[in-house]
Amino acid sequence: MTLIVGLVLLVMLMSISMIGFRNTTMSERMTGNVVDRNFSFQSAESAGKEALELIESGGFSAGTLGHYGAPLSEGDNASFWTQGAGATTSTCTTTTPFSWKSCAAAVGTTYANNAEGAKYVIELLSTVVSGTTTTRTYRVTSRSTGGSGVAESVLQVMYVKTT
Repeated sequence: MTLIVGLVLLVMLMSISMIGFRNTTMSERMTGNVVDRNFSFQSAESAGKEALELIESGGFSAGTLGHYGAPLSEGDNASFWTQGAGATTSTCTTTTPFSWKSCAAAVGTTYANNAEGAKYVIELLSTVVSGTTTTRTYRVTSRSTGGSGVAESVLQVMYVKTT
């Protein structure tokens, strides 16, 4: 009888241990995903800030890679921006989805843990001249991945500059 009770207790302890191991493994995976997503978001945000600094300093030029003097034809469509790195050959202004490999500007500062470097796109949406002031509206879109390459962040901001 003692042997049977001992075996039942061992089976119960083993079951509890297995549940604990499974929960620990799941927690590790969730934590890793959160860290990966955080790297992705921070890197995309950094790329967006770099683009805004470029606009503010007067460095925007429609002839530069990733700088577009007119809005991209499908730029208002969210799926246009979120299709991954895309092909290496593209006509940039008409290709859907957008090719982040060949049509976006790379950032100067990078996060070492990212699978792909962060990139950004600046689009000049409108220019309004009123007397001696000129108001330009830009759309800045930035993209980055985390260390796994799966956690993708795409951020977009509208920026108005009056000179």
